[in-house]
Amino acid sequence: MPACARREIVREGAPGIFHCWTRCVRRAFLLGKDPLTGNDYNHRRTWVEDRLQLLVANFSIDVAFLGVMSNHLHLVLRTNPRLVQRMGDFEVARRWLRVYPGRRALDGKWVEPTEKQVEALVQEKDKIERIRRRLGNISWFMSALCEYIARRANFDDGCDGRFFSGRFACREVSSAGALLVCGIYVDLNQIRAGEAATPETSRHCSVWFRIQAQHGSRNKSQGKMDSWLAALTLKAEHLGDVPSKSGFRASDKGLLDISLHDYLRLLDWSGRQVRAGKRGAIPTDLEPILKRLEIEPDEFLDTVDNFPRLFPRLAGKVEQILERAQAVNRRWLHGIGPAARVFSAEQGD
Repeated sequence: MPACARREIVREGAPGIFHCWTRCVRRAFLLGKDPLTGNDYNHRRTWVEDRLQLLVANFSIDVAFLGVMSNHLHLVLRTNPRLVQRMGDFEVARRWLRVYPGRRALDGKWVEPTEKQVEALVQEKDKIERIRRRLGNISWFMSALCEYIARRANFDDGCDGRFFSGRFACREVSSAGALLVCGIYVDLNQIRAGEAATPETSRHCSVWFRIQAQHGSRNKSQGKMDSWLAALTLKAEHLGDVPSKSGFRASDKGLLDISLHDYLRLLDWSGRQVRAGKRGAIPTDLEPILKRLEIEPDEFLDTVDNFPRLFPRLAGKVEQILERAQAVNRRWLHGIGPAARVFSAEQGD
């Protein structure tokens, strides 16, 4: 596949949803259990989740779906650049200093800047405008995540050097159907890897946080367990740019025209097929959900399994892929054939 420049995928200043992933260089034991020494490094997965909670509370970016594996991680991120444009200079400065307090803080604690620090930064108008753009940029978001985890892991190991294999990779997710497939792919990662048997035991995937919140579990500092994740269900009153009322995430806007109950049913059925290693017919009560999101039911499970291969840079409808190809002066982009098969179902009643 020919190289694809990042600017062809991520358009700076434009809202979008992106599936991002990155891998560790020293294999599974960096985030999981070392098969040679028996040392357990699973506590580092919690570092990722804690860091993400800080970032989504300060960047203008939401975490839609999450999967932290033993040697790599998946994130589905939604940018909200218009929200950060509405922020005052003091708010921009305050948020930036929480993420970058000016000294290394590798204990996971939230460092609240002083008013003097905020006022000093506000005086640098050019710098504030650069920071404003960065707070809505996924490259800066991923850098703030990966650099922190790398430094903390190296400190934990008493070594230095590269922790992640390189710059993160990403693909744009441009339709609701593609977002549903991508979300299920990410939430099934621990089941596919044999790290969990069911969605409710996938401790380091976003579905676990949503299930815990549904059961009434709460976080001492943030209320519901999933309050820092983007809301799953898209509600009529939240169709535009909706800044978060709680402050635990960037926006209160939902993701999909689907209830959590229906999403979990679809995810559970998909997980059972993956665990069994066979392909069953989509249950008739789940077909309308897929058709409403314009997904061909017969293609659904194979698309979840092969999502990265079918859509290497852009996942969405045929017209969206063709439109992007034209915008970046390419004759075509990978994924047109699968898009025609998968995202062409007629909407149900």
